[in-house]
Amino acid sequence: MNNRILGFDLARAYAIFGMYIVNFNTVFGSHTDHSGLSGFLNLFNGNSSSIFVMLAGMGVSLMSNRTDYTVEEKQKIRSTIIRRSWFLFVFGIIFYLWWPADILHFYGGYMHFAAFLVFLPRKYFLYAAMFAILIFHILLSIIPYDTGWNFNTLMYEDFWTIKGFIRNTFYNGWNAIFPGIAYFFLGMFLGRLDWNNPRVPRAVLIVGISVYAMIFSLQNFESSITKDQDL
Repeated sequence: MNNRILGFDLARAYAIFGMYIVNFNTVFGSHTDHSGLSGFLNLFNGNSSSIFVMLAGMGVSLMSNRTDYTVEEKQKIRSTIIRRSWFLFVFGIIFYLWWPADILHFYGGYMHFAAFLVFLPRKYFLYAAMFAILIFHILLSIIPYDTGWNFNTLMYEDFWTIKGFIRNTFYNGWNAIFPGIAYFFLGMFLGRLDWNNPRVPRAVLIVGISVYAMIFSLQNFESSITKDQDL
């Protein structure tokens, strides 16, 4: 019996397609022109990689979505996730030599940390996501976000130093572990839901639309306040 969920595959295809567009637009496009083709391409900024990370988290969660594992089976699954994480991390670092916007080594970091939480009850994935966001904001209050960056060339100038590498990986890289791993943990939470229950997709859709509407309203409110202050 085929238990694949078509919606997840479609979301994964969108995420991969979107990341191609984002990377192409970063190099050849314009981030200030919001009309025509440039405006269309800019729609993919900020969501394609996030969806991909969430789906990766769901994949890790789905591969461990049983309650009757033995200790040996748990250790084997955890070891598999860790091996995959280190493959992605090493491959991503090598790939960075050619493409400085690499995000694979960040994905490897997400998976490595997730391996130690994978068999916890799903509520702890939400706690871990909130903790990751909190850590990011603490770092943001301590370290200026543009540290190490040359935004004219989009190059991270001290990436190959120990201090710069750690800062880039955990704080202000393209998809740094904090807060990026929050998407991964959220995906793990979603992966533990019973998607064969028709009420689950509807509930997730309603919550997602509600959160989007709230964030969109807050952004518009903040933007209107900023404009009023500038006048």
